[in-house]
Amino acid sequence: MIYLAYDGSINGDWIAWYAVTLAAHDPERRLGIVHVATAEFPLDEVRAKIERIERQGVAAGVAVAVAIVPSSGDVFRDLIARIENDANTAVVCGARVRGGGRGYLAGTVSERLLDHRLFDVVAIRVVQPGLLGAPRRFLIPVAGDPQGLQTGMALLGRFAPAVDHVHLLHVVMVKRIVFRRLREADAANLREKGWRHLERIEADLIARTSLTADRIGVDVVVSDDWAHETIIAASRHKSQLILMEASRRHLAGDFFYGNPVEVVLRDAPCDVAVYRGGGA
Repeated sequence: MIYLAYDGSINGDWIAWYAVTLAAHDPERRLGIVHVATAEFPLDEVRAKIERIERQGVAAGVAVAVAIVPSSGDVFRDLIARIENDANTAVVCGARVRGGGRGYLAGTVSERLLDHRLFDVVAIRVVQPGLLGAPRRFLIPVAGDPQGLQTGMALLGRFAPAVDHVHLLHVVMVKRIVFRRLREADAANLREKGWRHLERIEADLIARTSLTADRIGVDVVVSDDWAHETIIAASRHKSQLILMEASRRHLAGDFFYGNPVEVVLRDAPCDVAVYRGGGA
């Protein structure tokens, strides 16, 4: 089942389209909307917005259930009390910029949901609301974590019927001081290992989704800055959504200053979905 952690904002309205799209391609075809009434927005306005989301769901053939709950002062706890801890649960939430230069995820409810680990979570920053939550061109930065990648493939599979192109990007990371002195022969060896890694992932992606080889592109880059390479690749390939994992290392570190996930959220030219699998 897909859950939408809905905050009542305009950004939340845009993210709701993604939740409906994911629910429409989920085996259960169910969407649970959970709103914690914090008084940030008038409750009458929030109810009217939720009714519109319900109509979007019904039009997509999705059964929608709504829970508007009073705030206890801890929105995160209020949300997870209403979400089933089930292997098939996925939660959609937002990543929106806040005042004071505080970034998109640092210190937010969405960050706590990503770090919760009992169910899959995807936090989305919307740059192109006109897509209505139905991107057709994807960029997937691929690291070496197979468990995390399985979650990403499951999410992609819910979009796959309407996907035009998926580009897999593997950035082979080296330390900056090493990168500056890296010989071409050594860089070529690293790229060759990266290609073999991507070939296995491409085959798995074809096996797990309805995608065919002609709709998948692959690229390997040796760099000291994967956030920069991801942003460049998204622009080059005209990506509409970057689908990337938030690893345990990134969540454990500073989620603002210099964090590559935060950099991509801030500077990407397209929508960005940051996901984390339950138990990952």
